[in-house]
Amino acid sequence: MAKFIRNGLIGIGLSAAAYMLINRKTPKDVYHDVKSYVQDVMDAADDLQTAREDFGDATSNLNVELQHAAEVFDDIQTDIDKFQFKIEPHVALLKKHADHLQATLDHLSGDQK
Repeated sequence: MAKFIRNGLIGIGLSAAAYMLINRKTPKDVYHDVKSYVQDVMDAADDLQTAREDFGDATSNLNVELQHAAEVFDDIQTDIDKFQFKIEPHVALLKKHADHLQATLDHLSGDQK
């Protein structure tokens, strides 16, 4: 285990040295780059946490609104059923008159042929 840690540290050191040579940076610049990178990652994690909380709140609000919409739809269906019950006799009467008119028209057109 100690050998693994030692080799890991050596790898990190060599990588940092290669990075400094290739990008012509001082150790202080590398430190600021790493610090900036870590801060960016931390800020992104905070933003993700905030977005997750906002999404949870929005989901909760959506569930409340969907329950409210279901109640409204039930009320609308009840009103439609009541209206349909009230107009049923009138529709039946209109149908009876329409059938009578149609029969009269059929009778009149049949007499002229």
